[in-house]
Amino acid sequence: MGNIAKCARATSIMNNVKRGAYVGMSKFANYGSIVEDSIFAQQREADRRLKEIQAKRLKQAKGVA
Repeated sequence: MGNIAKCARATSIMNNVKRGAYVGMSKFANYGSIVEDSIFAQQREADRRLKEIQAKRLKQAKGVA
């Protein structure tokens, strides 16, 4: 008898997940996005700095030649 109740509860939860009932929960909403955002921000900063250094070297090379 307990197995039927367990399966019914599992089915109920699965249906709720399919409908998106648990998406709005604020406890785990966007979990990990801060880490991802910080990694992307670090990469943008590194790319910007690399372009700045390359432009500086190109300018120096033109000045010397």
